[in-house]
Amino acid sequence: VVFGLWSICAVFGFMVLSTLGILLPAISAELELSPSQQGVLASSAFWGNFIMAIPLSLWTSRYSPKILTTITLLIGVFLILLQGWAPIFVALLLARVAFGLTLLAREPARAILIKHWFSDGEIVLANSFSNIFFGIVVGGGLLITPFVLGGMQDSWRTTLYLYGGVFGLLTLLWVLMGREVVTSEALKSESADDKSLLRRSLMHKDLWIAGLGFVGATFAWSAFINFFPTLMLESHNVSLRWSGGILALGIFVGGVSGIVIAYLVMIRGRRNDTLKGLGVLMAGSYLGMTLTGNVSLLIGLGLLNGIAWSFWALLHTVAFDLPGIRTRETAVALGFLGVMMAAGTVLGPLAVGFLQESMGDLRLALFIVSFGPLSLSFAGAFLRSSREKAK
Repeated sequence: VVFGLWSICAVFGFMVLSTLGILLPAISAELELSPSQQGVLASSAFWGNFIMAIPLSLWTSRYSPKILTTITLLIGVFLILLQGWAPIFVALLLARVAFGLTLLAREPARAILIKHWFSDGEIVLANSFSNIFFGIVVGGGLLITPFVLGGMQDSWRTTLYLYGGVFGLLTLLWVLMGREVVTSEALKSESADDKSLLRRSLMHKDLWIAGLGFVGATFAWSAFINFFPTLMLESHNVSLRWSGGILALGIFVGGVSGIVIAYLVMIRGRRNDTLKGLGVLMAGSYLGMTLTGNVSLLIGLGLLNGIAWSFWALLHTVAFDLPGIRTRETAVALGFLGVMMAAGTVLGPLAVGFLQESMGDLRLALFIVSFGPLSLSFAGAFLRSSREKAK
């Protein structure tokens, strides 16, 4: 129950970030943003991950999940409301950067909860359940946000105020129901030397390979989540409700299929071969989404894209499977994966924004970034197999 509540709180923050693509036409019209400014805004929430992911994980991994989560949620509520109030582009940009840092600072709590409450064989399933919550909350947010925006007379500000209120209710639930698993004193005593902790966490080759796998997948995802609705609206007159629903469908299917595939991999193995196939499937589905405006075809492609997103639990679990890894070292390893995910998430919208501005063609820009998920196939080719890990 506690881990489920924590996961819902965590993914709601990602939902607020992910629905920017639905709000972006209204924001751009009011603040008169250029395509490159739209790309900068879409990527801004993950800028801090480049510099702060590992230092934050070293620092915040010292604190218990209850304390860490409560503080970051409270700050997050304030920053969502601040985004809704922002009178100028720079204020909105800075508020999103700061909000992204709260999501990043909260991540060590995930590692602590999983390491102390789940056995090694259950970790991939625990990550899969997190993926289900991601699919339900983020997918649901993409599905309902066009309706919420319409109900608010196309006011993106009021929409953000509403989401800030919901985030506040989730924060209250966590304060009432969150439980301690391990004390802050125990975590601090695990390793007093942050330099050796960092070295032990980042010495594993598999961690770097998994990180590269995440880069290409998040590169394409962040580009599509922010610019696909605009492409469909301008090129095919497909409404935001349809494009948001198609994106939501893929995310929801990714959550459900993730636990099925994770379970099959857990009992049968073949993780690496699965990653190779999912990388090709994701790249192909994104390519197809740039080439058609037919809603029926887009729904089918969204389904395939969602199945491909079942890779997340498989690749994320690498940080927990490293030989001899301890709790705080796992938190730092997840921080490193956060850096790599941020690299893709930041670069995707920036690439599309600047490619569109230089070439004048949003479709071509999205077509180019669609090849990014092939990095998953690379990871599948070079990660150690289950048999090698056993040795």
